[in-house]
Amino acid sequence: MPIFITFNIYLFYGLVFFAIGCVVLFRNFSYSQLKIASTLWALAIFGFSHAFHEWSELYMIIFGDQIAPQYQLLAQWLGLAKLLLSYVALMVFAWQILSITTPKIALIGHGLILSILICYTCLLIPDLHWLAINRIGFVEVSQYTRGFIGFGSASLAGIGMVFYGNSLRQEKHRYGLYFVTSGAGLLIYGVLSGLVPTNLHHCVPVLRTLAGGLILVALFKGLKVFDLEKEQATAAKLTRAIEADKYKAIGQLAMGVAHEINNPLASSTLALDLWERKNSQMSEVDSHYLVRARLGIERASTISKELLSYARPPSGVKSDIALIDVLNLAVKLLSHRIKHHPIMLHCADDIILHAEKVKLEELFINLICNAIDASNAGDPIVIRAIKNVNNVIVKVEDVGCGMSQHQLENATALFYSTKAVGQGTGLGLAICEQIASLHNGVMNIVSTLAQGTTVEVTFYREQCL
Repeated sequence: MPIFITFNIYLFYGLVFFAIGCVVLFRNFSYSQLKIASTLWALAIFGFSHAFHEWSELYMIIFGDQIAPQYQLLAQWLGLAKLLLSYVALMVFAWQILSITTPKIALIGHGLILSILICYTCLLIPDLHWLAINRIGFVEVSQYTRGFIGFGSASLAGIGMVFYGNSLRQEKHRYGLYFVTSGAGLLIYGVLSGLVPTNLHHCVPVLRTLAGGLILVALFKGLKVFDLEKEQATAAKLTRAIEADKYKAIGQLAMGVAHEINNPLASSTLALDLWERKNSQMSEVDSHYLVRARLGIERASTISKELLSYARPPSGVKSDIALIDVLNLAVKLLSHRIKHHPIMLHCADDIILHAEKVKLEELFINLICNAIDASNAGDPIVIRAIKNVNNVIVKVEDVGCGMSQHQLENATALFYSTKAVGQGTGLGLAICEQIASLHNGVMNIVSTLAQGTTVEVTFYREQCL
């Protein structure tokens, strides 16, 4: 083959894999919730190292005859080492991508990788002596490397990508198809690179380049999802800031309304007192109506005071508070929503938390509201508080619709909601998780579809007395 054609083939061959490394390297994975994000570093290393190897091969093809005899053996060793290291990086990627598939596939794949490494080592050891003193055996060892490490790692990485892409497609993610295509490209490249000798035909490097191009294009399309996630996260921050301003305005309005309500309530109470003094000889029926009026006014006054307390901006100052008081207040504030749901509250009076009261109220109000929304009329909602030596655990349990595995995995994601449009912002559980974290706690959600959900918040000992 003319040297000009060979030069261009290997130039583009290496360029394709260098581009694969760049496609991965210049993506921002910090906002990603995809499992594959933690594995792509190994694929980037493979891309760069394989590009370097192919460009080195191009140099050897063009200038190999000009290398001094005393450096010929060293050049052979370096070529073999570059090839092996690039495929080892791909094998690391294969191990990691298989780890995020099903446990069964991961177990089989990891077993195959270990078997490949053992077989390759057993075949390589007898040739090490000859490789150390002369050039005999380099061709054979290179074939071992391509056949076992190259074909094995590319094939297993491709299978892992196909399984991962299919799992995304089952979750109705369109970009899953690109990961499947990228996996298919890895399988094709594994066959061409590992099982088909380079000197079989001059079109072999061309076919390898095309297979690499397929991997590059599919991976580029698939990894666009990370840019989309970044845009969504930025938009979520902006939306959340807008929501925070809106809720702040609502809180200020609620405080004003509560103040205005307190004045006529006080006047009504005074009027009842005066009327009672003038009519000391009341009938039993009138007395009953008077008691009912007083109870209504007191209830309205209590709700108004609690609303003022809740709407007041958080001070950021923590104090020792009784957990039972916070839970009772949350239940009272939601009295208009729990009419059809019996609330079973189990909390000892001596459970004390060092916390910001308003924030804890917000946490439990959100959790109880979610439990109500997920339940049918008449379904009970159970709130349990357990004090341990090292922590305090609060559980909010319902027997409502529950969540699927996919819904459970995304439950605390910003703006993820299973409610109808206009009925939920998707911020509730994300805010709850943040509040728990601010109080040295963690939130865990256990849910089964059609059986119910339990949200467990654990506050650790540093914040407990």
